[in-house]
Amino acid sequence: MPRKTKIASDKTAIVAGIPRACVHEEIARDFLETLLWGTSPACPKCGDTAVYQMMDRKTGKRQADGRWRCRGCKQQYTVRTGTIMEDSRIPLQYWCYAFWKACSSKKGVSALQIKRETGLSYKSALFLMHRVRFAMTEPPQRPLKGTVEVDETYVGGKPR
Repeated sequence: MPRKTKIASDKTAIVAGIPRACVHEEIARDFLETLLWGTSPACPKCGDTAVYQMMDRKTGKRQADGRWRCRGCKQQYTVRTGTIMEDSRIPLQYWCYAFWKACSSKKGVSALQIKRETGLSYKSALFLMHRVRFAMTEPPQRPLKGTVEVDETYVGGKPR
């Protein structure tokens, strides 16, 4: 009797969604919005959930850059606001691809490889990977407070 194998059934929704997010800008934006806010988007400035998507007046469809507006503080924002993707013109699909490659590669990924695989310039790929690596670092630990006991040790060279 042939043995049944599980193919991609153990993947979470995030892992399964990343390759699809690398295909098109709108899919990448929807994927990142779902990751960031879940089902209820919130304003990054005031935290209010009374927000709405800004629509194009001519077409009546959602704006291409995916802007939202808060009813409380009247601020406009996108999925990029307050993240490492802020102040960047690199398309979101390339950000998703860089996150995917950086996390799935055993030894990491170089900016030159991202350049070759996405078609970005080397300068843009380097900027992208610097931001991705910065986001993956551990937050700095707080300094010790109060009474701290340390074993004896001698640090330094020969005494003068």
